Amino acid sequence: MKSDQVKGTIFSELDDQHVLQELDMEAFEEQFKTKSQSPPVDLGTLKKKMAQKTPSGASLMEPNKAKNLAITLRKECVASSDICSAIETYNQQALSLDFLELLERFIPTEYEMKLIQTYESEGRSLDELSEEERFMVRFGKIPRLSQRISTLTFMGNFPESVQSIQPVSSYDLK
Repeated sequence: MKSDQVKGTIFSELDDQHVLQELDMEAFEEQFKTKSQSPPVDLGTLKKKMAQKTPSGASLMEPNKAKNLAITLRKECVASSDICSAIETYNQQALSLDFLELLERFIPTEYEMKLIQTYESEGRSLDELSEEERFMVRFGKIPRLSQRISTLTFMGNFPESVQSIQPVSSYDLK
């Protein structure tokens, strides 16, 4: 701002030099610097850390999908095997309608099914996989999975659908 615009405002009375003397600018910069400004990381150390995070190197799902599946599975608080059994036996009471609608998003794609088949054909242990990926392996083996979930969802919505299409009698309106 120009000096004639500052006259008569609070800004003309402020002494920013006093504030700057009290500030420890080095500590301030250290707290707010980005990672690109930090000292270079030793590549050997970085590789060791990455190896510890993913001990098996096996991954059948993209990370975001795995995280979302983990959150979804925790919401229902039902064992993975019980979820799959309920879908196979069309047990409507075992799973909520909302949960079934969420599960529809996690039906394995053709690409994921090929990854699972390749993983199993290599004879690798399921113990190397995360809990979500083990669920996906079991979930993907359910015959006609998409149709089963659609059927269960339809059956769950059926009473509401019937009620919404029933004619309202004039007696009910009074």
